[in-house]
Amino acid sequence: MDHFQPGRINKIDFPSKILDRDVTLSIYLPKDFTELFKYKVIFCFDGLDFFSFGKIHRTYEKLWEANEIERAIFVGFHYEDVEKRRAEFHPRGIRTPLTVKAMANEILPYIDAQFPTYKVGNGRVVLGDSLAGSAALMTALSYPRIFSQAGLLSPQHDDVIQTLIERCQFQEQLTIWHTVGLEEDDFALPTTGKSADFLTPNRQLRTIIENSSITYHYTEFEGGHRWKSWKNLLDDLLKYFLSDNISF
Repeated sequence: MDHFQPGRINKIDFPSKILDRDVTLSIYLPKDFTELFKYKVIFCFDGLDFFSFGKIHRTYEKLWEANEIERAIFVGFHYEDVEKRRAEFHPRGIRTPLTVKAMANEILPYIDAQFPTYKVGNGRVVLGDSLAGSAALMTALSYPRIFSQAGLLSPQHDDVIQTLIERCQFQEQLTIWHTVGLEEDDFALPTTGKSADFLTPNRQLRTIIENSSITYHYTEFEGGHRWKSWKNLLDDLLKYFLSDNISF
């Protein structure tokens, strides 16, 4: 524990046997971190983006200083490159099941061993944007009693996700916060430049989740499929999962 500095983003290379590669993790401990208290854990797929573009740790510190949220630490899971991100995060990605398995069986136990965490499903939140949102949702649906809460920023949705929702045996244990932008009906994919519609599938996902036993909060925002839009939503996202006093 002693090599992790509070108030800083600590990068480590985590050796994953399941993924057969070193996973770069960014671990953020609050400025006033102490072993005397327990902490919730926020796992961020696309971790580098959540810290660099989303500044999620800055949002956390601001809300914490205002006494609006509970104590939490942040763990970012980095992707290696765009192609490997697709393989490890896409609902149909050839390695996505391994990503989900590694989170539950390797990365989570490591974090729980290193830090004073709650070690219960509702003490953990998985977050992700776009494809990383799919990975977060698939992690929660695959391990609903271990990762009971998921925050989704415009995730990729298809019938793989629908099947996982339908097969999930502990839907009532899950809480999902989900948002998509009204400008996301015509998004140019960074890998191919082709146009994609994220808005329609996300509305379909909304209908599926609303018809399940999952506790669910859904919003649509004015904006597009980019961090400039998502960054402004992290305030509400963190309050939703880290505050018992905020009503939605």
